[in-house]
Amino acid sequence: MKRAAVPALALALIIALCSCGEAPEASLPDPVAPSVGQPSPTPEPEPQTVALTLAGDLVMHEGLNTEARQPDGSYDYTNFFADVEHYIAGADYALCCLESSLTGGQLKTYPLFNSPDGLAYSLRDVGFDLVNMASNHAMDGHLSGLIRTLDVFDSVGLDHVGTYRSQAERDKNNGILVKDINGVTIAFLNYTYGTNGIPIRDYPYAVNVFNTEYMTFNVVPDYDMLAADMAAARALDTDIIAVSIHWGLEYMTAQNETQESVADFLFEQGADLVIGGHPHVPEPMELREIDNGDGTTRTGYLCYCLGNLLSTMKSDYTYLTALVQLELSKDPATGETAITGCSYVPVMMVNLANYGTAQTAGWQRQLWDIPAAIADYESGDDRGGVITPRLYADLQQALADCESIFGPLTLSREG
Repeated sequence: MKRAAVPALALALIIALCSCGEAPEASLPDPVAPSVGQPSPTPEPEPQTVALTLAGDLVMHEGLNTEARQPDGSYDYTNFFADVEHYIAGADYALCCLESSLTGGQLKTYPLFNSPDGLAYSLRDVGFDLVNMASNHAMDGHLSGLIRTLDVFDSVGLDHVGTYRSQAERDKNNGILVKDINGVTIAFLNYTYGTNGIPIRDYPYAVNVFNTEYMTFNVVPDYDMLAADMAAARALDTDIIAVSIHWGLEYMTAQNETQESVADFLFEQGADLVIGGHPHVPEPMELREIDNGDGTTRTGYLCYCLGNLLSTMKSDYTYLTALVQLELSKDPATGETAITGCSYVPVMMVNLANYGTAQTAGWQRQLWDIPAAIADYESGDDRGGVITPRLYADLQQALADCESIFGPLTLSREG
């Protein structure tokens, strides 16, 4: 486009104005140097952490079913956990061990346990994620009961490991459950020493039994089978390998030589966590330094037995257990995962029938956080008249017993 011509008169006026002298200097702001964009420092990536809660055995005695039965005939076990539920629900992943079956038939207790489906729903509702199925009671409902039990847990969304419906299911990952939790991968394995004399020769895939003599009272570990499974676990290249195992002698508050040998073997084969059950009472726990065989070490967690989580047993220590709180941290730079925190909550199955306050409370049995109950009483809160002086004394003794057997409430590798 052409520009328009400037008229002659206007041009003369412009020249005249310019010849009258210089225009006054304009007042301008001081020049400002252009800002150079400084890149924000890249924040250091935070470690990926996982909070695990490890819990003990569910020994489903008749008294538990009686108290859990609702007016409409259903079963709700959540009240047993009311005082400690936050430790379970608050974890990123929580596990326990089932000593029963869910066959859908008539309820039974010892010696062949059969529990209502409501148990599975209640475990989910209080926050459990994984149920270890390999115990000496895994075959209480025989193969059909085992299969239905797994079906029920699947239907409520609970993970399980240690028992299998078919050889193909057992062959998948050598029966290993792999979970990615907050970016940390964990391989879970689960075993039992036996099945209370119920043979599995026609379906050896059904239960992970680590004992070659499982039909007798002898325990001869099948190290070849364990080695094969642990090799499969290592091949999965997870960050952590966790093995839950039913072993040991009932009512003994110390481990035996077989437990020690099997634990040592599992750690040598790559396990990071070894979680024991079956004796019905607490047994020691520890953090230990493990030689990786390449000049490096790692920290492993071991508990020989966490004790009963649910039961109505009355013998010494059978009412004591622990909720173990483990923190796992994955270094974003190296990819290495380590145990960065380890403590436990000492827990007592309180039976208010022993103290005459069940009617006051409206329930008979409940799992209690022992230090929290002691602190309440000492601050003047007897929980609505439920904590009597005798119960307070028993709670103090229970705390001392837990620390004497399990060890200090917060564990370190130095003890």
